[in-house]
Amino acid sequence: MKVIIFLKRYNLIKFFIIILCSFNINDYKVEINLDNELPPKYENNINYSNYSTIIKPIALYYPEFNNININYSNINSTNASIFKTYINHSNLNSQNQNKLEKVKSQIELARNHGIYGFAICFTFEFNSTYLDEITYFFNNKEIEFPFLLIWKNNNFNNLYNSIKNSNNSETEIIQYIFNELVNEIQFAMNNKIYIKFSNKPIFAIENSLMFDKNKLLLLRKSFKQKGIGKIFILFPFENHKMMNVTHKFNALYDLPKYEFFNDSKIKFQISYYSGIIYKNINLNSFKCEHIFFRSSLLETNLSLKEEEDSLKYYNPEKFYILNKIIVDWTKKNFNETKGLFFIHSWNDYKNGNYLEPDILYGYASLNSFSKALFNLSFNEFNYNYLYLKNICIIAIQAHIFYEDLTFEVINKINNIPFRHDLYVTTISENKKLYIEQIIQKHSRANNYLIDVVENKGRDVLPFIIQMKNHFKKYKYICHIHSKKTMKFPQTGNLWRNYLYNNLLGNKDIILEIIYDFEIKDKLGFIFPDTYYNTIKGVKNFEKIDFKYHKENINYIDFVFSQLFKRYKIGKKLIFPSGDMFWARIEAIHQIFQIKFTNKFPKELGQLNKTIMHAIERIWLYLVKLNGYYYKTIFKII
Repeated sequence: MKVIIFLKRYNLIKFFIIILCSFNINDYKVEINLDNELPPKYENNINYSNYSTIIKPIALYYPEFNNININYSNINSTNASIFKTYINHSNLNSQNQNKLEKVKSQIELARNHGIYGFAICFTFEFNSTYLDEITYFFNNKEIEFPFLLIWKNNNFNNLYNSIKNSNNSETEIIQYIFNELVNEIQFAMNNKIYIKFSNKPIFAIENSLMFDKNKLLLLRKSFKQKGIGKIFILFPFENHKMMNVTHKFNALYDLPKYEFFNDSKIKFQISYYSGIIYKNINLNSFKCEHIFFRSSLLETNLSLKEEEDSLKYYNPEKFYILNKIIVDWTKKNFNETKGLFFIHSWNDYKNGNYLEPDILYGYASLNSFSKALFNLSFNEFNYNYLYLKNICIIAIQAHIFYEDLTFEVINKINNIPFRHDLYVTTISENKKLYIEQIIQKHSRANNYLIDVVENKGRDVLPFIIQMKNHFKKYKYICHIHSKKTMKFPQTGNLWRNYLYNNLLGNKDIILEIIYDFEIKDKLGFIFPDTYYNTIKGVKNFEKIDFKYHKENINYIDFVFSQLFKRYKIGKKLIFPSGDMFWARIEAIHQIFQIKFTNKFPKELGQLNKTIMHAIERIWLYLVKLNGYYYKTIFKII
C-alpha cells in the first residue's frame, strides 16, 4: 500500500517537473502600455488684458447652459471631484447665480483672455420664450460685448410640418417660417454691437444640409423686408460637398472634430493640424466670396462611459499649438477688420469642449488659447539657466552621411544657448576631413569628436557605438542625422527641415525643451509629431505604415529579449518617425550597452525590416520601462 502511495506521489512530482520544464517565460512576459502624457495640471487664471492683436476670436456660446453655476472664485486645485462635462441642470437650479451677473463675469473673463465676442447658438420655435435667454447680451448697457447669432436649424422640418396644410405652397410655408424667425431676432441684429463682415450682419447657419438655393433666397428676402438689409450668410465647411446653394451663401466656417487620443495617431494628426491639412483647399470651386474662416475645437470626444479615459488624453499644449496654427493662418489671410475665427466653444459642457475653467484643470485651456493668440511661448520661463552656462550636461550626436549637409547641421546646433559637446559620426576619412573643416570654422560646441564608422545601421548604430563610452558624462542628449529621401528628394528635404526646426530651430525652441526636462523630472523623451506630409500623403510618396510589419516585430522582440527579459512590447507602435529626438540619458541608457552590434546588416538601400528599424520603434517602450514618459512637439517656423 505504501509503495502505491509513493508511486502516485512520484508521478505527481514528475508531472509538475515536466510542466515546469516546458514553461516558457517568454509566453508570460509583462506587456508595456504606451499610454502617456500625464494629465494637465491645474492652472490659475492669468490676465492677458495688457496684450493686443488684430485677430478677432469668436467663441460659440450656448445660453441653455447658463443654468449651470460656475463660480470662478470658488474654483481651486484642492477640489477632489472631477467637474463632469454633462451635468443634470435641474439639480443646480436652486444654486444659480443671477443670470445677468453670471454673463457679466463670463464676458469679463473672455475679454481678459482676448475673446472678441460670442457666437450665440439659438434654436427657433413658434410661440417659444427660448430667445429670452439671450436678451441680456444686448438689453443691458452694462454689457456691450460683440456677438452674432448661429441658428441651430436642425428642427426646420418640424417647423415646416407643424404648419403644413393644403392651402399653402411650400414656398409660402418656408417664407412664413423665415419671416417669424426674423421677427424674433431682428432687434438683436439691429444692435450696434452685432458683429458685421464687410458692413453686413453675420448670420451663421449650423446645418447647411437643410438648405438649398431657393431657401437662401427666401431667407435673404425676409431680412431685407424687415429692414435689416443685406446679410452675410455663413455655412459650416464640414458638409459643403453636399450643398446645392451655389453662390447664395457668403462664406464657410470650419467646425471640425479634433480628437485628443494617443491610440488614433493618423486620425488625430490629420484633424488636429487642420491649419496645414486644409491649406490646399481650392475655394475657387465655390461660387461665393471665397472667404473661409477657420475654427478651433476644444474636444475630448467625450462619452459618458469613456469620460475618464478620454479626458486624460486632452492636453492644453496641443490646444495651444492648434490655435497658434490658426492665428498665424488668419493673420496671413485677413486684415485687422476681417480677422475672425471661431472657437468651439465657450460653454458646451454637454460635449466636453468648453473653454470656461473647471475644478480639474482650472484655467489651463483659456491660458493656452491666450498664449497662442498673443504669440507668447507656451511655457513662461522663470527658470534659472545660469548653471547650464558653466557646466556641460548636453551632448549632440549627429550622424552625417551626406557631408554636403554639414553646414546646415552645424548651423542648427549653434542655436543651442548652453554649453554642449558635439559628437559626429561619418563613414569615411574623406568625409571626416570635410566635416571637420566646417566644424572648426563654424561650430560653437564646447568640444567635438568625429568618428569614422562602418556604413551599417543607418544613423542608429553609429549613435550607439559612438556614445557608449561617453553617455554617462551627460544629462541630456539630442540625436539628429543628415536625412535625405533620395527617391523623393523634395519631400525628404521638407521632412528634414521639419525635424531640425522642431528640435533645434531657434533659441526659444531649445529653451522650451530644456525647460521641460528641468522642471519635469519624469519627462524622458521629446520628439516631433510625425511629419504631416507623410500622413496626409504627398503625390508619388508612400504613406508611413503605422501597422506592425511581421519582420519588424520579430526584430523588436529580439532587441527586447536582449535588454529586458520580463517584458514585451504592447499593441501600439508610436515612435519618432525620422529618428531624431531629445532624450534624458537615464531614460534610454540601456541602449548604449547592447552587445549585438554584429546583428546590424550593412546598408544595401533597404527601406525596412532591420535591427535598426526595430530600435527606432522601441525608444518609447524603453523610456516607459525606465519610469519616464515622453512628449511630442510641433512647431511651425
